[in-house]
Amino acid sequence: MDLTPKDLLEGFAPKKKSYTTPQSIAGVETLALTRLIDDRGLFLEIFRSATTHPGTEKLVQFFKDIEVAQLNYSVVTTQDHVKGLHYHFRQSDVWFCPPPFKLKAVMLDLRHGSPTAGAAQVVVLGEGYDAWLKIPPGVAHGYRPLTIPCGLFYMVTRCFDRSDPDEYRVPWDNPAVRDLWAVRNE
Repeated sequence: MDLTPKDLLEGFAPKKKSYTTPQSIAGVETLALTRLIDDRGLFLEIFRSATTHPGTEKLVQFFKDIEVAQLNYSVVTTQDHVKGLHYHFRQSDVWFCPPPFKLKAVMLDLRHGSPTAGAAQVVVLGEGYDAWLKIPPGVAHGYRPLTIPCGLFYMVTRCFDRSDPDEYRVPWDNPAVRDLWAVRNE
């Protein structure tokens, strides 16, 4: 017997689950890495400046226009904590969540002239999805650790200057992203 929406209790109107992939923010890129696993553990090639054999082209291309000014490593050890949101005018960030950690990156496009102005995007990194995440200037970004502890290795294209920081805040609970931090229960 088939049911219709009228056969459901009041307050349970049908809402079909979507399996579409949301649009990416313009300029935000991810690059999946190849994890080599054997009985000893795993190996990840995470940076390469030149292509020396087939299969290395994508990694070289991803970093082609990234001029690394500073490398950083951060570890969060606190439950239910959100890092961010913040954005830069002159700096790009390139993030990697190393094994065995996992995090949820939340981004918001603040650029007026961008084709995705006002759009939000979520990318889950780590715990098997070994990938780089490139975040351009004008895109607010932050993350929620999904493992405790949670490590983040990242590169930036400008050195941090305490006397003139290129870092501006957006409240983590801004209405445009407030619901994106939660871990889905569906």
